[in-house]
This record gives sequence, C-alpha cells and structure tokens, in this order.
Amino acid sequence: MEKQEPFWKFQLVPDIFVDYNEIANRIPGLKVGTQPNLGIVDQIYGDTDAFTEWLEQDKTPWERLTSYVRRLNVRSPKNVSYKILYLTRHGHGVHNEYRDKVGKGNWDDYWARLDGDGTTYWVDAQLTDTGIQQARELGKFWTTVALEQKIPLPETIYTSPLQRCLHTTKIMFSTALKDSGRRIAPMVKEGLRERLTGHTCDKRSTLTQINQLYPRYLVEDGFPEEDRLWSPFTFETTEQHVARKQQVLEDIFSRDPNEVIALTIHAYAIGAIVRACGGEEGFIVREGSTIALLVRGERPPLGRYEAMYY
Repeated sequence: MEKQEPFWKFQLVPDIFVDYNEIANRIPGLKVGTQPNLGIVDQIYGDTDAFTEWLEQDKTPWERLTSYVRRLNVRSPKNVSYKILYLTRHGHGVHNEYRDKVGKGNWDDYWARLDGDGTTYWVDAQLTDTGIQQARELGKFWTTVALEQKIPLPETIYTSPLQRCLHTTKIMFSTALKDSGRRIAPMVKEGLRERLTGHTCDKRSTLTQINQLYPRYLVEDGFPEEDRLWSPFTFETTEQHVARKQQVLEDIFSRDPNEVIALTIHAYAIGAIVRACGGEEGFIVREGSTIALLVRGERPPLGRYEAMYY
C-alpha cells in the first residue's frame, strides 16, 4: 500500500476513560475486557460555569460526557472535531480456537496458512459458539447497562468486512437499535480489516457473499467484489497497518458528522487505531469486548481558495 502523509492529526483525550495499559499490566496476557460503565471516569468537566455544573451534578457520567463532547464541538474551530469511539473486538473465532488447540507457534508456522485441517475451516473465520455468546453478552450490555447509565447508542456503526466482525455487529446491536426505533445499517469498510499477513483467517469473502448474508448492511463506495488486499505472500508491517487505520480515521472524521461512533474490528486493528491517535499499544482487547476512547481530530485549516469549494 502506497504511503500517504497524514492529513489529519488524531489525539486521545486523556483522563476521560480508565488507563487500559495500567489495567493490562495487572492481567495475565495483557488482555483487557469490557470495563464497568465502559471505563468512564466519573467527573465534572472543567469547562462548565457554576450553573451548568450545578445542573450536571445529578446526571450520569455518560450524560456529562456527551454534553461535554457537544460543547467541545460547538466551541472548536471548524477544522477540529471530537468523537467518542467504541472499539469492539469480534467474538472468539474458529481461528482463535484452533490456535489455542495447536499452540501459537504451530499455528503461526504452519496451520494459519492453510484453509483448514479437513474438518475445521478458518478461511474468513466464523464465530465459535463461545464467540456468539460473547456477542450476546455485549448485546445484553447495550439493552440493560447502557440504558440505565444513559450510555449513548452509536450514531454510526462501522465494521470490518470479515465474517466474525459482521456477525458480532449484528448480534451486539440489533436488539438495542430495534428497541430505540432504529434498524441496523452498519457501514462495511475494507480498511478496518485486521493486519494483513498470509493467515487465511484474514482473507475475506466476496462482496456478493457479504450482501447475501447481511443485506441490510451498507458497503462503502469502491468496495471490490474480490479480496484485493490479502495474499499468502503479504505481510503488513506495524507502520503500514497504522497508516491504513489513519486513512480510515481520516475518512470517518471527514465524512461523518456524528459524535458517537462504533467500530467492530480486530485485536491488532484496535492497537493500530490507538497508535494512530498517539497512544501506547500496550494492551490487547479480549475477544468479544469493547473499550471506549475520546478522540480529537484536527486537519489543517483550509486556505481561502480551498474554502470556496467546501
């Protein structure tokens, strides 16, 4: 993939959510699960006047945060935008299960490059029963805890085109969106795929197959019928992967005016997004888990000539 200079600069806004790296350091394997109340820090934000602060004392932490983000966006220059991101790692997949069975070394060196073992197949790996249950637990979170704590449902949902993410998204959000009077219509984005290697679990299905299985999903413009990214000889470096996630964030921040965004993606993809936002990639999100971030995006202000055309 051709290297492009970043147009937007992204930063994680600190002290809004718990420190995931700190949590990971206390957990074997550095795997972080969904935190209580999505890890929000209960606080009154310092940009409020005395009257607003008095009004917000009785609000939930999430009500205060959404009000804060709204104020930030109203007061910021046009080239600055703030968004709450829910990053969800797909539920446990067939490939995860088989890797655990044969061991990481045997998986990486041999099995991951095959389609299967003759009985189990992991090309564009599906969810296991465990992964389906994990997605159901996330769905229960959005219909119970989120409702009680006034955690806003995502205004836009994006998903990797790999089957384990498409399925997780459907299970996780269908009921909550239906209860709120909305239908599920996630946007499938090619750039949200996992880091590219020769592992067949990361080779995606065709566009026709995706449309047949998920007819209500939207697909970004230019999405090709066949997988043009995966190859048995491709190995994306960490820097290349971060650059790909940078491009996805730039597209979302440029085109999507909504303030609360959900992305259903993969372990290394979450790490790449954190790095694209200037954070430390010192943790792994557990399968079927969600973390939340507040991200500030800034693009160069348009010149007088460019502004005439926007």
